[in-house]
Amino acid sequence: MDKSALSHWWHKMETAYGGPIPERPALAQDEEADVAIVGAGYTGLYTALELLKSAPEMKVVLLDANVAGYGASGRNGGAVIAQLNGSRAFWAGRGGRQAAIDMERAVQRAVKEVGDVVASEGIECGYARNGVVMVARTELEARRFKAGVEEDRRFGFGPEDSRFLPRSEVLERINIDGALGARWSAHCAGVDGGRLARGLAAAVERRGGVIYENSPVIRIEPGRAVTARAKVRATFVVRATEAYSESIKGQERSIVPIHTSMLATEVLTDEQMAGLRWSGHEALLAEHPFLHLQFTGDNRITIGGDDPRVPYKWGSAPSADGPAAPKVRDHYYGQLVKLFPVLDGIKIVDTWQGVFGTTKNWAPGVSLDRATGLAVAGGYVGEGLAPSNMAGRTLRDLILGRDTEMTRLPWTNMGNRKWEPEPLRYLGSGVIWAARALGDAKEHRTGKPSALISIGNRTAGFTGHLG
Repeated sequence: MDKSALSHWWHKMETAYGGPIPERPALAQDEEADVAIVGAGYTGLYTALELLKSAPEMKVVLLDANVAGYGASGRNGGAVIAQLNGSRAFWAGRGGRQAAIDMERAVQRAVKEVGDVVASEGIECGYARNGVVMVARTELEARRFKAGVEEDRRFGFGPEDSRFLPRSEVLERINIDGALGARWSAHCAGVDGGRLARGLAAAVERRGGVIYENSPVIRIEPGRAVTARAKVRATFVVRATEAYSESIKGQERSIVPIHTSMLATEVLTDEQMAGLRWSGHEALLAEHPFLHLQFTGDNRITIGGDDPRVPYKWGSAPSADGPAAPKVRDHYYGQLVKLFPVLDGIKIVDTWQGVFGTTKNWAPGVSLDRATGLAVAGGYVGEGLAPSNMAGRTLRDLILGRDTEMTRLPWTNMGNRKWEPEPLRYLGSGVIWAARALGDAKEHRTGKPSALISIGNRTAGFTGHLG
């Protein structure tokens, strides 16, 4: 299978390899294991790696419907950012103020932990910890970012964690057109997302883990993961399929896929680099509309964010493999040039599509039912590069029966309701998206808070995020 169309990262990997990367064998006969993990993305791979590091005698088997790193793990923008869906109030409601602080500190440490894994396992994915700049282009955004930094201080996070940058300092760091200020955070790193996923898979195999590709699981039950051809019997079965869970019997409506797209530019010229003044290579976030941009190790820019389309498809259909729709491409290109007029005329070398997963409460979670041996992790809402590492370490401790700071985090065993059946899910997503899109445009136009965004968020159950 030619996977170069999956993302810029896959395109680079297959170009370097000289053609399609060989695929691992599919599960052809029944097997026994201590732990069966369904899904070989970041969550499944980190879980397997952490288990094998702590208990090398364990037999750990991963099953993926396609190939390791096929989904969001191989299609993301490359920002390992210390953000986690669910506001501080949401997480405090799960265990008090200190629980929310512990959760935020844990995701901050996860950014460093990803770097430690990359270094110890020799994964060449360009990990570079350069922080993130969240730029304000309206006075409303600037006020919100200032208030956010003030709240950081009240929760015990200091200037080494976050600061508000005045316009002059923003422009010294990055020459962003229309910048009025920014919130800076130290807790972000950049990676080649595809090489990270494939490197983790290789690390799992070096430690004795087994990965079967092209082995879609059709049913998860206590003690076994079942494919159309064979099954794996295991004491523990972990569902780590994130946005691709709908096709597994019994997992319907547990998590829904949200569609998004990405672009990657050609390599910037020296003149363009000088014009950008982006020497710190921080990740960049913007609002109205939401955008995320990452500087790659070979001096390209990736950009994604909120697509100009309803991001949910009927029946929780996953995304297509291939380029972004022309309307979406034009939207992101226009936003890129609006931020950086010096890039007007730059070529886009890759566009691609993907999905991320969200649970009904719009917050990630990790759970293990010891009575059945069934475990679940995911629901990162597009912010999975750091939290998936947290999830892997949390699942490791839960499976090994450890009582640790990871298992005591408020996302452990919190439970979740299922999404509504169709057509309510499809109709509701359209209404929520329309309310948020209209509210977003109104805020940008008027500089005043829009009730439409609040209505959309409340209807969806979205509370915000940490970090």
